[in-house]
Amino acid sequence: MHALLISGSPRVGSGTTALAALVGDALRARGTTVTSLELARASGPRLRGAPRTYDAVVLASPVHHASYSGLLKVALDELPGDWLADTAVGVLAHGAGPRTGSVVCEHLRTVARALGGWVAPTQIASCPADFVPGPHGTAPVPDEALLRRCHALAAELHRCATMLRAPVAEHV
Repeated sequence: MHALLISGSPRVGSGTTALAALVGDALRARGTTVTSLELARASGPRLRGAPRTYDAVVLASPVHHASYSGLLKVALDELPGDWLADTAVGVLAHGAGPRTGSVVCEHLRTVARALGGWVAPTQIASCPADFVPGPHGTAPVPDEALLRRCHALAAELHRCATMLRAPVAEHV
């Protein structure tokens, strides 16, 4: 399986990108090849040239005025309407406080379905409180609950992608 992680934060090294990386680690633990695209590092929000051969795509955004980022919006608007056809999709949001990302995830679900994607039931909305101080004052690390959610999403994406690859018998 091959997955594409898209971080739509306009800031390099953001909490959104850290959240996407956790899901990437959970996917790798299941044997998935993961490609990451941090739109803040790209020379413009370009997805149009990205291959459409991914089994799963993860859309991650910070919370911007109760919705997803303009950077991710511009990138997704460039895509053809079937870009996610028969693709498992995960949605993530990182905001300033608990529950701020739920609406963002719902917006991303709608966009993913409009592009033909099959959105996994689990969505992840995180905030700084989901990351605890690392040992001896090192960088924050995700708490156990956030890691469990990331692994649950990875399992759902893997299962969905496997089902989407299976041939469909025609009824007569």
